[in-house]
Amino acid sequence: MKNLQDAIEKICELKGENMALHTVTSALLQSMHKEQLDRFIAVHAQIAELARVTLINSDLAGESVISSFDLHTQNLSNLARSLR
Repeated sequence: MKNLQDAIEKICELKGENMALHTVTSALLQSMHKEQLDRFIAVHAQIAELARVTLINSDLAGESVISSFDLHTQNLSNLARSLR
């Protein structure tokens, strides 16, 4: 039971960290000039593709990790595009 409790606490910690990073990212995107935002969108697409390939080729990342990565990457891209 202790291992389950530790896992639940770690998941909650990771969710909180993820939300904090999302908040910072949203604030940064909203404060960027159009030229900076356009550059961010282009660079983000390149880096996200690299990260996705890394996840796919990793023995440690299962399908749920890749699906979550894809979802959150797309959400971030949509946010950036909506601010143009």
